[in-house]
Amino acid sequence: MKNKTAGRWQMVLLIVCICFFVGILTGAVSAGALKQEQVDRLNGYMEAFASQETSFWPLFFKHGKYIGAIWLAGFISSGAVIVLIIIFCSGIFYGFSASFAAAGAGLSYVLANILPQNIILIPLYIFTAVWTINFVLNKFSNNGPKSRIKRERQKHLSEHLIILLCCLAINAAACLSEAYVVDFIAGFLK
Repeated sequence: MKNKTAGRWQMVLLIVCICFFVGILTGAVSAGALKQEQVDRLNGYMEAFASQETSFWPLFFKHGKYIGAIWLAGFISSGAVIVLIIIFCSGIFYGFSASFAAAGAGLSYVLANILPQNIILIPLYIFTAVWTINFVLNKFSNNGPKSRIKRERQKHLSEHLIILLCCLAINAAACLSEAYVVDFIAGFLK
């Protein structure tokens, strides 16, 4: 039974990673296909965005909404598909923003301003997605009479809640990194 469960986790991880990387490629290709007028307009937005002060709570809610959406998708039967769509769209976002920033501001900008928090966030999104998809598969599959026991369902629900709290704590670490460490690294690389 453990071999079957490990195989399921690996298959879900592979599918989530493929969705994410296809999203990254889609975003990068989209950034490369922009016309000059669009690039100029986006550069204006990027300069206005870069001049804004970053603080912890707006960042926490910005990244936490993806974690929350992925987590909440675990409670509906089509949640696995919704999670894959969220992961694909976040891959598009990361691919587009990294490619656009690298083309406009250079690789050092990407290394200083985009990479530090995303070293934490991307694996966190992937882990949350894999966990939630497996939660959906376990919740809505009939694994015999044991799966219908109320105690067993409550155990799975409490595990799912603990995962959410842990993911939000890791999200807080990523937001602290983005709010405070990124400025230090950006100043060091200039």
